[in-house]
Amino acid sequence: MLTEIKEKLKKTLPEKRYIHSLGVADEAKRLAEVYGCDADKAYLAGLLHDCAKGIPTDRQIAECDRRGVSLDEWTRMCPPVVHSFLGEQIARDEYGVTDGEILEAIRLHTVGGRGMTLLDKIIYLADLTEKNRDFPGVEELRAASDKGIDEAIKLSIKRQTEFNMAKNAVIHPAALYMWNDLILNGDTKTEGH
Repeated sequence: MLTEIKEKLKKTLPEKRYIHSLGVADEAKRLAEVYGCDADKAYLAGLLHDCAKGIPTDRQIAECDRRGVSLDEWTRMCPPVVHSFLGEQIARDEYGVTDGEILEAIRLHTVGGRGMTLLDKIIYLADLTEKNRDFPGVEELRAASDKGIDEAIKLSIKRQTEFNMAKNAVIHPAALYMWNDLILNGDTKTEGH
């Protein structure tokens, strides 16, 4: 099954995005092993997290509407995150994924949300820290990801919020919900590995 998924992804994604997807799958599996999560689910969710990226960003909202994917007003104002919502549907329709945990992790990998599971957190973080990522602060984020997943995610939220503020861009409320949820209900059982 994984071979077929990889072949299809390779045909539908730009080469750089396909390489990124392989990197996220590998990092998700590694983090799953560090934090005691299902490594096979993490690998598949990581592999498919950007399966909608083959559709140009300016057409993703229309494709969501066509496929019946519900987007709230904030998501519609943040086109770079739409692919995660569309990706959940594409993973289901075109890749045959039926596992709700994997589908949710794909949907939440860009902006997060309340009550994220360990798998959700792993995919969110693996997307940012996979070996091909190169942005200011990525090494610090990689180091933090091995010390405590919640602390690493809080660091990433801080950085992304500052980045969006500097650009005078909309901050998706789900990222703030995720922040507040981590502050109020941090999952200490995933810390300190």
